[in-house]
Amino acid sequence: MDVAGSGGAPGNSRWNPTKEQISMLESFYSHGIRTPSTEMIEQITSRLKAYGHIEGKNVFYWFQNHKARQRQKQKQESMAYINNYLHKVHQPVFAPPCANGLLLNLIHLNIMSVL
Repeated sequence: MDVAGSGGAPGNSRWNPTKEQISMLESFYSHGIRTPSTEMIEQITSRLKAYGHIEGKNVFYWFQNHKARQRQKQKQESMAYINNYLHKVHQPVFAPPCANGLLLNLIHLNIMSVL
């Protein structure tokens, strides 16, 4: 029977990577490997087998999924930056308080109609 964190057993349908395997895969990715060739997948797989069960398809899909998650994360960060920028740019500008509340309301309405 498989022990949690052992990298999964060959009979299991789902691969459970060990911390060492994840660390090495992330290292390859950070060094510029994004879409490894078949030969590179075989080399990476053989190195990662020292830390638990793994197949070439696990390596292939890890890179594919990691790249997709990185793009999704970057897109979310870009959208957050744009939203933050737009929120700051379109903040209403209020006139300083004055004795005449009606004048203040008119100024505010004029500013809002321009935005």
